[in-house]
Amino acid sequence: MFKNTILIAIFITLSSCYSTRHLEKGDFILRGNNIIVNNQKNNIVKGISKKEIRNIIKQKPNKKIIGFIPFYLFIYNLSNPKKNNWAHSYLRKIGEQPIKLNTFLIEKSINQIQSHLENNGYFTSTVTSSIKYNNRYGIVNYNISTGDSYVIDEINYNTIKQSNQKLYSLIKPNETNIKTGDIFTYQSIDQERERIENILKNNGYYKFSKENIYIEADSSKNKFINLNFIISDSSNRKPITYNTFKVRDIYIHIDSNKGTKDTLNYNGYKFISTNNNHTTFKKLNIINFIKIIPNTLYSKKKTELTYSNLSNIDFFRKISIEFSEEITDSILKCNIFLELPTKMYYSIEAEAKRSSDEGNLGLSSYLQFGNNNLLKGGEKLYSTLKLSLENRQTNIEKTEEVFNTREILYEIGLEIPKLIIPQSVNNRIGNIFDMHTNIKFSASKKQRPDFTSQSISQNIGYKWKTSNRVQHTLNLIELSFSKIGEINSYIQEQINENPFLNEQFEDKFIPAINYTYTYNNQQIYRPSNYSYFRIKLETSGNLFRTISSTIKLNKNDNNNYIVFQNPFSQYFRIDMDFRKFLVFQEDEILAFRIFYGVGYAYGNSQSLPIQKQFFSGGVNSIRAWEAFGLGPGSVTENNVYSTGDIKIEFNIEYRFPFFNALKSAIFIDGGNVWSLQNDPREGSVFEINKFTNQMAIGFGAGLRYDFDFFVIRLDLATKLKDPSILENNGWIKNPLNEKFRYNLAIGYPF
Repeated sequence: MFKNTILIAIFITLSSCYSTRHLEKGDFILRGNNIIVNNQKNNIVKGISKKEIRNIIKQKPNKKIIGFIPFYLFIYNLSNPKKNNWAHSYLRKIGEQPIKLNTFLIEKSINQIQSHLENNGYFTSTVTSSIKYNNRYGIVNYNISTGDSYVIDEINYNTIKQSNQKLYSLIKPNETNIKTGDIFTYQSIDQERERIENILKNNGYYKFSKENIYIEADSSKNKFINLNFIISDSSNRKPITYNTFKVRDIYIHIDSNKGTKDTLNYNGYKFISTNNNHTTFKKLNIINFIKIIPNTLYSKKKTELTYSNLSNIDFFRKISIEFSEEITDSILKCNIFLELPTKMYYSIEAEAKRSSDEGNLGLSSYLQFGNNNLLKGGEKLYSTLKLSLENRQTNIEKTEEVFNTREILYEIGLEIPKLIIPQSVNNRIGNIFDMHTNIKFSASKKQRPDFTSQSISQNIGYKWKTSNRVQHTLNLIELSFSKIGEINSYIQEQINENPFLNEQFEDKFIPAINYTYTYNNQQIYRPSNYSYFRIKLETSGNLFRTISSTIKLNKNDNNNYIVFQNPFSQYFRIDMDFRKFLVFQEDEILAFRIFYGVGYAYGNSQSLPIQKQFFSGGVNSIRAWEAFGLGPGSVTENNVYSTGDIKIEFNIEYRFPFFNALKSAIFIDGGNVWSLQNDPREGSVFEINKFTNQMAIGFGAGLRYDFDFFVIRLDLATKLKDPSILENNGWIKNPLNEKFRYNLAIGYPF
């Protein structure tokens, strides 16, 4: 531990000593920017975000890893400024040159901050700067005096009402988002202009623009502003009359740029395509996705919804919607261009892998084929045949076979771009989009050196969105059959010694239904803080248990009802996953994750099926433990397969850039699983006054290489606190001397 501390100290000292190597006389390195609001460094003022102000500042100090080490500057300064050979040039290329204090950029930042304050209602604010020098470094202090904010006193739409009563009734001033007493900001005013523009464009005013909405702001009262909204011509600001536009003809072009064009009228729509494309996609199905109706008023909202519906089919290769004015006044022609993809597809893939959880070497091959338009309505038929060979490490006698585990998996599914539900139900549902009905069937057979297994599953479910942030998934029917074949003597001995393993090797029938709610407010192209939340509710066996006596189901020796010669599982299960991401810069993120799950078996089951139990450890969990290698609770036995009825887990990860596409992270993981019932092992059952002491904790660091379309991740982790160790309450005395566990995976852990 002492040696590591010395190395870190030397590294920081070197980075500090080398950081002035490339400076010329009179230059100073920018070490930091301080923002002081109303003479207080940590003062918070309504409507003013220090993060936004920090982003406005034109000159920022050199990037740092872990928040305080200028690693890139250190790499840059390892080069000799007088040498241009490949080694020194490469160091300067991957590093970052010193950020020198620039008074011109400081003045420009002051002007930008001043403008930002005015946009947020602080019209009497002042911004000054001062620089604190220390040797060859400088820290810039931006001193902000906000003054008093201006407040909205009155909001007046009378000018619009007097000039055009119809427009006034459409924009509904009582539904405005700005209220009297609010701080006057240009952003809120512009949002109101956009609201009015959207309303009018959704009611036929095709040519209307928010640029034709003017606001007279009267600040004659002390610190109070009266707003007067005016709709006028941009040239003379006099009130004018706008015409509504009607969409008369709608032309749907299906690959119309290929071959001889042909036009066909269908239900008021004009289809233009080549002769052989008339039957490629059912016209009625296309019309059902189009919300623009012939001979109705133009609507921006219906146009966007049409584009969204056609895009969510995920079938057309290219989609565009264009409007053009006819010679007759206030008449529009709509052209919808659809480019078709290849209908049939297939692919053959192969991969070699090594399991980081169990150290197993394996080969897999995939044959995938499908149809992107099975029933001429964008229905996707997909099918996968997978063959896998693996050299699985077990405790039984070693064989001479190169690969001792074989698996064959076949999966076929159909994705329909609408909800297959009764029309009466469809008429009552609200405003939803991106709707899909999914039907899937899969079967697999696995032969391991210790046992063989077969499984069959079927699924019928729905998926839809109620907003761009919220997605719902409902699996009405999720049936799963599993059958265990031959078990070798070693496994049988383990089952005899540990009866809890017997649950893993029983034949199962699981008739489940589940619902998942997902919220995600991440904005892909905007680096800002975002959250993710998912909750899943699942239950199984209630219907069969209810009708068991009515249809006279048979029972097995354990007095459990059986279906298809297997006892059906009956349980309730819930799990929640919350994540918060604090984005400091584009590639610098502090990520938090909390997971909680609990399952309870009742009625026809004494315990949760093994497929539905929780586990900890592995590449996306507590990375200092192998998957299924932690818990339950503080059990000290060397469990082959540790699972539980309750799971609590947390992760904290700081992600930062390293070199170009190579990124890094440091993290802390914690949590455990516990039994809820029928487990006599000491320390395995969840107890409210003990579970915090049974939490496992690990920490580590990792590297990630970003290929844009996927990320390869290597994490190293070791244990900080092990609940199976009785001494010192489980805390490891010297974690850095413990064995580090590596995790190689694709994608981020959360």
